[in-house]
Amino acid sequence: MTHEFLAIGALASFILGALAAIAGFRYAAFKQPGWQYFFAGLGALLKTAAIGMACKSAATHFFNSVSDIYGLMAWALALSYLLALFVSGARSLGALALPVVAGLMALSITSDATQTPISTPPALFATHIICAFLGYGLFLTACGASVLYLEQNRLLKRKAFGVLFQDLPSLERTERLEILCSRLGLLVFTIALGTGIQMASKSSGTNWLDWKVVSTFVTWFVFFALVTGRMMRWINGRMAAKCVLAGAALVILTFALSHPREKQATTGSAPNAARVARTGRGA
Repeated sequence: MTHEFLAIGALASFILGALAAIAGFRYAAFKQPGWQYFFAGLGALLKTAAIGMACKSAATHFFNSVSDIYGLMAWALALSYLLALFVSGARSLGALALPVVAGLMALSITSDATQTPISTPPALFATHIICAFLGYGLFLTACGASVLYLEQNRLLKRKAFGVLFQDLPSLERTERLEILCSRLGLLVFTIALGTGIQMASKSSGTNWLDWKVVSTFVTWFVFFALVTGRMMRWINGRMAAKCVLAGAALVILTFALSHPREKQATTGSAPNAARVARTGRGA
């Protein structure tokens, strides 16, 4: 059994989970969160095994190929969704998260898997990459909770108590989930930022005004301001949800700016090391 086969199995599980989540809005048999626990959990388990097998088969796994980038994002988002489901039981969130996870897995399987050698110590680089993607996943899950919050709020104002309203979690649950994911995401993303700064400090070619660096710091600052504002009760409700959406847009922007559209040709060069150090995922 190869890691490619496990990745395909993970993709199939995520697709089934997404279908079950969407079907839950119409069919009573799929309204129980057990379907999402099973399919999303199985997919995350298979993807974790695939990552472990890929690392074991290579002398050093750099986590910086196009395939790795999409795969890690899918893995992080799946884990974040499972956490959200466990904490809040928000089954309807799966209709937003799992199709995205399945799409990312499909891109991972069909994308270039060529690794780019790096000069950074593997343990430090792996910590940076994994924490960055877990932060991305948690921020995007908070975004999903904010979308549900705003939709629930809109339906309440219109007094539209239809099928969709009944399947959405309460405002209190979505708000708690939004706060939890934002706090956890900020924690792990801070670790990613710290390790990135540590790697950049060892590189003479780091440009701190590079748009990739700026977008990463702005993303961190937005979620730091959000978490601080919630703790101090400066912002709440709809305003907080909109702040999360703005932060999630920055996450997507940072991810897009850092995406490896073309492979690096050198091994351990200063520009390459600098680029590795200042992105949210390493290449």
